[in-house]
Amino acid sequence: MGRRKAQIIVINNGPQRQHVNRENVEFIQGDNRCFEFSGWEAGKQYIEKHYCLKSDDTFCFVNDTFDKNHYFSWLTVLLYHRKLKQAVKQYQGFILGRVDTRNIEYKVDDLPFTEWVSSYFFIVDYTAYQALVFTNPRLTDAVREVTDESINFDSSVVDSAMQEHINGWLRPEGKGWYRAHTSNNEVIKNKSIAILHEKYLTATLKAKEIALIHVYRGRFGRLVRKFDKRIQDYRIAIRG
Repeated sequence: MGRRKAQIIVINNGPQRQHVNRENVEFIQGDNRCFEFSGWEAGKQYIEKHYCLKSDDTFCFVNDTFDKNHYFSWLTVLLYHRKLKQAVKQYQGFILGRVDTRNIEYKVDDLPFTEWVSSYFFIVDYTAYQALVFTNPRLTDAVREVTDESINFDSSVVDSAMQEHINGWLRPEGKGWYRAHTSNNEVIKNKSIAILHEKYLTATLKAKEIALIHVYRGRFGRLVRKFDKRIQDYRIAIRG
């Protein structure tokens, strides 16, 4: 916050060695067993071992789809700055990002929720950081079978509403995930596991009474989100 310097930790989940000659950037090796979630877990362990954390620290987590699938205008940057300042004053324990809400209750590993934070970009304070749970082996094992028509889950871990939600997104009859109709079953399985971990991350925080803050809430926020989406749609169109 304020004029304090940010430290950037880049988690490399692939086999290639990475390096950048900047004082405030470090590359560390992660693992890809749970994709960005196991990478972030490795990053969290690393900074706890190598840095002296403070109660007024904030932490930003970003995955590799951040720039490819989303457009961040300076208006969105302004929104994040404004909402972060407000959150620091108002809450002790918050996660700030794009919050998706549904009028239905889901359950993942017995944790209920009706809303979640999209995991491509989010910010937490120190209290929420301490409460983060990135991986759960039960979620990885819960994806039992993937066919060209459907994804089958362990019903004791993933309730029917969440099963329907994921199938509607990854095995849709109409429009769903942008790669749903072209990806092989292994890709769909991996994406299912990632979606479960995204929902679980929010559900565990809500269970610990961490506040969820939607960066685009309010009239101005909705206008900014619409503007960014139009720019992103244009970027996708010219990519071909």
